[in-house]
Amino acid sequence: MAEPAHDMSLSEGWRALRPFVRRLSGAGWWLMGGLALGVLALTASLGLLGLSGAFLTGAAIAGLHAGTAATFNFFLPGAGVRLFAVLRTTARWGERVLAHEGTFRLLAGLRCWLYGHLSRLSPGQLMRYHGAELLDRLVRDIDALDNLYPRLLMPLVAAGLLFAALTVVFACVVPSLVWMPVLLGCMALFGLPASGWRLGRALLPAWMRERAALRMRLLDAWEGLEDFSLHRPAWARQRARVQVTQTAWLTVQARSHRRAAGLRAVVALLVGVMAWVALGLLGGEAPQARLPGPWVAALVLLLLGCAEALQPLVAASIDLPGTASAAQRVQAIADEVPRDVYPAHGPAPADASIDVQSLHFSWDADSPVFSGWSLRVAPGEHLLLTGESGCGKSSLIQLLTRMAPADRGRILLGGVPIEALDEATLRAHVACATQFTWAQTATLADNLRLARPEATDAEMTEVLNLVGLDPASAGWRHGLDTWIDEGGANLSGGQRRRLAVARALLRRAPITLLDEPSEGLDLAAEQALLARVSAHLQGRTLIWVSHRTVDGPFFHRTVCLASVPPVPSSDRPA
Repeated sequence: MAEPAHDMSLSEGWRALRPFVRRLSGAGWWLMGGLALGVLALTASLGLLGLSGAFLTGAAIAGLHAGTAATFNFFLPGAGVRLFAVLRTTARWGERVLAHEGTFRLLAGLRCWLYGHLSRLSPGQLMRYHGAELLDRLVRDIDALDNLYPRLLMPLVAAGLLFAALTVVFACVVPSLVWMPVLLGCMALFGLPASGWRLGRALLPAWMRERAALRMRLLDAWEGLEDFSLHRPAWARQRARVQVTQTAWLTVQARSHRRAAGLRAVVALLVGVMAWVALGLLGGEAPQARLPGPWVAALVLLLLGCAEALQPLVAASIDLPGTASAAQRVQAIADEVPRDVYPAHGPAPADASIDVQSLHFSWDADSPVFSGWSLRVAPGEHLLLTGESGCGKSSLIQLLTRMAPADRGRILLGGVPIEALDEATLRAHVACATQFTWAQTATLADNLRLARPEATDAEMTEVLNLVGLDPASAGWRHGLDTWIDEGGANLSGGQRRRLAVARALLRRAPITLLDEPSEGLDLAAEQALLARVSAHLQGRTLIWVSHRTVDGPFFHRTVCLASVPPVPSSDRPA
């Protein structure tokens, strides 16, 4: 996977962001509505500021003489001020509602889009990533793209439209100062993004990397908390690593905030200086060309009000390199080519047979697992697969479920090559419970319905009784509504194994693969589980993987796998 560049140029950052500018995920109308209300809110804000200044200036001038005071129109400007005030408040509220709704829809769409790409990757490809790294891509990196729409693009477009309108106003009223709104518009559209990029490009990618590292270390600490509680020095080292990473993250964040504050001060200073220059130039014109006092006040205040359009762009411009870095990280996963590609539509297996022919497979070049190995399992046969640790029992389960691809050889299910089966057909034909048992944070029924969503309460209760997890016997007063903690933390190891077996049985697949399902059970419980599962799967194919031989008339055949010797160094491929 290509890592994001640490010091991207602005053009490289734009290339990284460009795909996401077009990927609106159905939120386009919400964002367009928010943009329209944002432009209206800025217009109302400047209108309120300019009209108020002109109104107060005109009232002060009119009050210098009784005749002008009597004829001065207080009502029309006052109504305009109230209109702009109400319009500004309403438009700003509506803009926040629409923009946030559009952003939430957009981020949800992006997460579904990224998860769709992740779901197509093989388990081997996903295992190259730390769990915290994948979580960071799905959560934090997608959240960072929030900066692209409501904080950068929409304010940029709104500022561009506003300064275009101001340019027209200045061109009609005072052509000699038309360069001022043009200069402010160039600052908004070009100066601030370029300056913010230069200030943030060395900090924001580093800040995001430190944040990802902190999440990774915290997740490692949480997952190993039970082991750390037994070894105080290891916990002290892990805690020190977390604190160092957190300090580095906060340091980079503080530097970024200081730079953003400095850039805001520069923008405020430039706008203020430009207003003073405008005031001096307008006051220094010849008497016959001089504008009326209310117009002078209105134009100067309009220039000062431009800070409202410029200031929100400062933080977004500083954060822009971090947004581009997040976009690169997200796109890197989305561009990863799936190693295992399923056909859109495949043939249906003729029966529940398994035929492994001349299988070659290894996890790496130095450790072959299978070398020309073959196996034939007849439809409805119950097979016990044994062998010492590392001989390939679990590897065979992964090959039969396409969790890993074979190097050479063929695997046929029901006479059909496994590569020709579409994923839906394969999952419906083969049910599997691996050694790596898990449970999601939900009810017992929700965990079971992952195998078959349409399963009834009676069917779920039946498979639970079958594997010895009767809720009443287990002390679960709420039955199928019993809450399961994250990862099955409130279940014992044996209960988690049996829950995985229950899920596999609930699938009602023609072929069932159970990898060490009786691990953690005593001999009597194992025999009882074997008897019930074997009887339940009569007529269906079963492969029961165990590291020990099982006594009893439960299997038609026992196959013992032997470990393949490692490749000698002289025979290893160059």
